[in-house]
Amino acid sequence: MSGFGEWKWSGNRFVVRNAGILVVVLFLQVTLWSQGTGSITGVVRDATQSAIPSVSITITNTQTGVSTDVISNEAGAYRVNSILPGTYRIEATLPGFSPANRQATLSTGQTLAVDLILQVGEFSQSIEVTAAVELAESQSSSIGQVVDHKYIENLPLANHSANSLINLSPGVVMINPGSGAENYPIFSVAGGRARNQNFTLDGGSINNVVGLARPSQIASLPLDALEEFRVISNNYAAEYGHSTGGVLAMTTRSGTNQFHGSAFEYLRNDALDARNFFSKTKPPLHLNQFGGSLGGPIRMNKTHFFGSWEQTLQTSSDAVLSTVPTLAQREGDFSGSAPIYDPLNLIGGGKQAFPGNKIPLDRIDPVARAASAYWPLPNRQGDANGANNYVGNTRLHVNRTIVVGNEQCFNDRRGFLRNPRSRSWSNAYGCRHSQRSVDAHALVQYLPVEQLPGEPDESQVHSNARRIRPELCRQD
Repeated sequence: MSGFGEWKWSGNRFVVRNAGILVVVLFLQVTLWSQGTGSITGVVRDATQSAIPSVSITITNTQTGVSTDVISNEAGAYRVNSILPGTYRIEATLPGFSPANRQATLSTGQTLAVDLILQVGEFSQSIEVTAAVELAESQSSSIGQVVDHKYIENLPLANHSANSLINLSPGVVMINPGSGAENYPIFSVAGGRARNQNFTLDGGSINNVVGLARPSQIASLPLDALEEFRVISNNYAAEYGHSTGGVLAMTTRSGTNQFHGSAFEYLRNDALDARNFFSKTKPPLHLNQFGGSLGGPIRMNKTHFFGSWEQTLQTSSDAVLSTVPTLAQREGDFSGSAPIYDPLNLIGGGKQAFPGNKIPLDRIDPVARAASAYWPLPNRQGDANGANNYVGNTRLHVNRTIVVGNEQCFNDRRGFLRNPRSRSWSNAYGCRHSQRSVDAHALVQYLPVEQLPGEPDESQVHSNARRIRPELCRQD
């Protein structure tokens, strides 16, 4: 049985959707963050296709109201680096020409070419291009696919994880979709080696450094905090490295000029599950994921924040078929089994079996005798050789907390950004993951130590970027 409930608040609207089994816990942790960024470039020309220098160009994010001003050079070219993904309005003005406007959507890691045509005319006249035609990727040889927030928000996702959407990208072959709270998939990109991808979050590395025996990804982002991700299959630009197995660049969400918030609870359990064929009882399954997010303006068109928190509590299990010693074998009686040889009885250099295949009680080590008392008794008919005579359920307990937050400051003359053309992005991602395992044999009353405690794992990504001028950026 599974259920999912979610509240979403956008501007002055409050929407409840998919209200299944619903428990809402809202907690906000606002920390600092940075964004995976992109660039917008282009050339300004007149009606005769001649380049126009010294054109004033304003690039404005339609959601945050943040604008950047640049001047085209002698070749009519302009470029703005390190701006956040989103929808932008590009406006070009020059005395003697009618202003020209275009709108374009910039995605993660993209360099978008937006050319502008100025017509001779009065300043009061304006030429606006409103056709929603997707611009071609003319500034990069990299081949990639962007999965944006519309897919993330609207498609059904197992375990409330967006990792399965990687399969939407061309050239991706899914080997194992993943399971459990982490749900890290194993896949191949464009024929590359599995478990050999380069994962980045807002430009910071979130790669596994243990080895190729585990998935490459070590950080899971809540759905409400993930804006989009790009899967780059080949022909990587010089900024990418680390691996030839594909690049996955993820971008966290940001605050806008409107307050946006959400709260959710995702539930799975074993109410409608069938018992495993080999198991005596139904393996338990309890998964609860709950949390919320909130973003909005601190100063309109200047400074924005976003914060997200998610908690995951999971108990899962698997049926394990194994072999345990019978009561007779614990007393040294192995009659009917393969011969047991006496290591102290050699005749002519050859080993001799115990008489009747029974080990004398005085030859059994007292420590081994005491330890055998803690083994469970067989609970099923074994194979012809006596193997596979016990079945039990393992149990895994997971507790995970993820906090994501950011603050963005733009054109803040009164704050720490004294330069009106400067920008600042700060980002923090934190994940604390702990789990403890209960072995299948430990679920019986004989074993005094039931669990194998595991040390909690902590993952953190912190970054800070400051763009001093449109063409100059510093990142820590």
